[in-house]
Amino acid sequence: MGSVENNERRNGLVAESVSSEEKLEGIRGGVMEKIGRIRGAVSEVSKLRKEVVRKRRKAAENVNLSAVKYRELEEACEAEDFAKADRP
Repeated sequence: MGSVENNERRNGLVAESVSSEEKLEGIRGGVMEKIGRIRGAVSEVSKLRKEVVRKRRKAAENVNLSAVKYRELEEACEAEDFAKADRP
């Protein structure tokens, strides 16, 4: 009977290890799903960041152009060159 008990123990351990492996696979699946969501979020943040950088550069360019035009207008007004000041 000793061998029967050993077989039962082995079978029980095998059943437990399969159950543990199934749990491990479930955990792995959950982790992989979370990693996928995180990668998607990182991708979205990266895209938004690039868009913000592009908008910031465009805004800086507009500020610089406006400053140049303002200086030109100011110079034209000081020189009383109203024809030049009226040009867009």
